[in-house]
Amino acid sequence: MEDDVPPKTPEQADTPATTATEHRNVPGLRLVRLDRRTPEVDTLREIVTRQRVAPEQRRFVDEAMHTLPRADAVPDLFPYAVVLTGADLSDRAQALDACAGFGIIDRVGVLRDLVDEPERAVLLRAFYLSPEHQGHGIGRTACSAPLLDLLVSQIVPEAEHIVLCVNDGNEAGERAYRAAGFTPTGRRHDAGDHGMQSVFSRPVDTGYHPVPRLPEPR
Repeated sequence: MEDDVPPKTPEQADTPATTATEHRNVPGLRLVRLDRRTPEVDTLREIVTRQRVAPEQRRFVDEAMHTLPRADAVPDLFPYAVVLTGADLSDRAQALDACAGFGIIDRVGVLRDLVDEPERAVLLRAFYLSPEHQGHGIGRTACSAPLLDLLVSQIVPEAEHIVLCVNDGNEAGERAYRAAGFTPTGRRHDAGDHGMQSVFSRPVDTGYHPVPRLPEPR
């Protein structure tokens, strides 16, 4: 990765010094960067490349078996795993149960086609959860402030907006993103084989507000 990229860590990004310390952790979930090689990260990298999305969702997203190698080859792509807290990631069985999904933060990509100031935005792409982890509020929590925002601010400190594209027909994804605070910008994007997409955005927010929590088990 490039020299000007902030130091990498396999853990969720630490809260900046100007942010309240109680936001250092979000209950139930963390985002683990996959662009550093440690035994725990190596285990998660192997797991995400074996995960598969539901068949009906494959037209909306490429799986990590394809996108992680691409991210490794491009300095502006930062892959991460969505991980349930409380697991010992040195134990493969626990890591397998805890690894809920995958995503990539892109600081260049097609941003120039999506926003007026691409240098002040990042693109959330290739985000998905494995089928067994869907329907529990994990997607909403993983895309909400401050969790995602802490990761973004570590990778691109100057970023002011998080942008993503939602495929036409992906109602479940759109509901989750709206619940996480994203709103449509009115712009459209042609994603080629993936079809037309609506552009959504929200401000980066690492400041004080109630942290998102996973729903209590029924």
